[in-house]
Amino acid sequence: MRARYRDGSRSRSVEVTPQGGTSYRVVVDDGELMVTAEPLDDGRLRITGPNGVTIAEVTSVGAQRFVRLGAMDFVLEREVAGRRRDGAGGSGGLEAPMPGVVTRVMVQAGDTVEKGQPLLAIEAMKMEHVIRAPRAGRVSKVAAAQGEMVKGGIALVEMEPAAE
Repeated sequence: MRARYRDGSRSRSVEVTPQGGTSYRVVVDDGELMVTAEPLDDGRLRITGPNGVTIAEVTSVGAQRFVRLGAMDFVLEREVAGRRRDGAGGSGGLEAPMPGVVTRVMVQAGDTVEKGQPLLAIEAMKMEHVIRAPRAGRVSKVAAAQGEMVKGGIALVEMEPAAE
């Protein structure tokens, strides 16, 4: 399987080739490694590679993959030829990736933020998803509060581009 995924603002090439049994050759960008992937009863995977054993959880929602590798979380979105997502939507809104509970709000309207700065966090599917600024700018609206249950796809933060 070969595909391209967006990891935040980066585009990554991913290729997974079965090698027989539970062994796989995995190439991410130019890095290659051999791993074994054993399914566990609860839907997780036990990944064994050159750095030891890691438990992986993957949740698919549309084109997005919410991946937890040990204590690290990633939100990947499969790229479709001719389509590029900027992570902010045309209106400058940052949306909840799926239904969940807002666990932290780290900005307020009027704040100036840098690209990649954490804005808020949501707990969904037993994972924390941190919503980050896709670019430098000013927060024009925060539409969620800590402890609030939110629906997937709704704008939680709206941003304006940085003044030039």
